[in-house]
Amino acid sequence: MKAVGMEPQVLIDILVGAKIGVVYPFGTDHRGDLVVTSYALKQAGLPSNMAGAVVQLEDVEETAPGNFVWKFNPDVKLIRPFKVHGTMELFDVDDDQIHYEPTNWFNIEKENEGHAKIAAWMDSYVAEHPDLDRVPRADIPADIAELAMSFDDWRAAYFTFLFKPLKAQRQELRTKRYDVEPL
Repeated sequence: MKAVGMEPQVLIDILVGAKIGVVYPFGTDHRGDLVVTSYALKQAGLPSNMAGAVVQLEDVEETAPGNFVWKFNPDVKLIRPFKVHGTMELFDVDDDQIHYEPTNWFNIEKENEGHAKIAAWMDSYVAEHPDLDRVPRADIPADIAELAMSFDDWRAAYFTFLFKPLKAQRQELRTKRYDVEPL
């Protein structure tokens, strides 16, 4: 799949849904799936050399000579982070490295929807089994288990790409929330 690098903060802005375009000094004829990645800039608390999501590149508009706005669809598909050595030009990543998450844990609305779905199932289960201290893994439906494991596993993977993680990031991203074991 085609990929392109960008400053780490710009990648974060795309992941949270705050940015749907990036300015580059070059255009491209490529349209469709595009992996967005962060450069190897060493900025405390931001990801470095990380592939973060797949977006749909819908258009590229030249706004001035040597100034191209790459326009993305706002529907961001979060992927499990993996290491890249991207530059500010199109490059290829192996499709086998791309593993989509069931939701965009970086977007607060999508994250809240994911937690609400897990909580609704847990509340229902606990109401039916009030004497249990721990939910047996075999009782957790596949979609709920996938969502819960994705949250914890994605956070752990993301943490490894942070340059000089901030104290709050170290505390939050190292703590498992659901601790669901695979079957």
